[in-house]
Amino acid sequence: MMRSPDQTTVESSSNGQSSTSPESSAIKKTDTTNLGGFEQRAPSGNSGAVNNQTSARDDSEEGDQVRPAADVYESAEEAFAAVMKGSKDFDDSILEQFTEPSADCSWCPQFYTSVREIVTNPNTPQDQKSYFAEVLAISGRVENIQSLVESIKTAKSSSDADVYAEALELALGNNEVTQFLGDQLSTTNDTLRESAVAAITNQGSLEAVEILSKHIQERGDPDAYYSVGIGPGELIPNEEALPKVQELVQKRDQYSPGWAKSMVNAGLPGLTMLFDQLDNSSNTESDRALVKDIIDHVNYEDGINALLDRVESQNKNPVALELAQKIRQEFSEQEGSGDGVVEP
Repeated sequence: MMRSPDQTTVESSSNGQSSTSPESSAIKKTDTTNLGGFEQRAPSGNSGAVNNQTSARDDSEEGDQVRPAADVYESAEEAFAAVMKGSKDFDDSILEQFTEPSADCSWCPQFYTSVREIVTNPNTPQDQKSYFAEVLAISGRVENIQSLVESIKTAKSSSDADVYAEALELALGNNEVTQFLGDQLSTTNDTLRESAVAAITNQGSLEAVEILSKHIQERGDPDAYYSVGIGPGELIPNEEALPKVQELVQKRDQYSPGWAKSMVNAGLPGLTMLFDQLDNSSNTESDRALVKDIIDHVNYEDGINALLDRVESQNKNPVALELAQKIRQEFSEQEGSGDGVVEP
């Protein structure tokens, strides 16, 4: 789910910068009652924690390298003020600073308490709520992901639920976070379930593959969320997960085509595995089902021509040969149109 281009932004607000005593467990609660004063802004495009086009600070000499928040800010109050400022124009560079802060960030617990408060405050404007929700999603901390999940469940309106769900899709974290997201897949709340599937899809880990495999089998849906742009067909497996994906492809069941797409998403190693799989098969019908729409997932990278040469000279499977020819043709067309394809 994407943010709407007509989102508005807060022009002035109480930003919670007031000092607190050392004994205080959280930043002074922000008064969002009068967070009015909206102005129209241009769409920010695909924001979030992966846009690496600006430096962490305007005066930074480090180009695109973003300094982590724990190195930039000295207190929860200072960090919160920076995020409050960033929320006015959906500043991606500030979001990047807060991508999975290290465990030794001493002020982070206090900071995130205040972020959770403003995210769940009914008086917080939607655009600002969306920004702070992303801060929680990219934190890599289970308690923050849990806060988003609970917010989806208890949202008073579909627009609020969508704000939390869009943020949840961007969730980052370790296997503990992935497992927590997996625990949400049994929900009857479709918005929560699809957002959790999207977040798990983005992990690409062995844990993510195992959770999604179990879930789609329990649902009995061969599409496996592919029609909505998430699930196995969109997962990019990491090195540890790739052998498990290969195993799921080898099953040749109704879910294998989705995992074949995932395998090819991994690049040349995955595409090589697919051709090896076809080389050892004599079931043409199953082979065609396996490679359906697979060409949309091929990465044109160094070494692909050498692989295609080997397939065309050694692989006797007609489906493999047809696929190799289609890939070569697609590459040639992209190269001719000047799309900036990597020279293989």
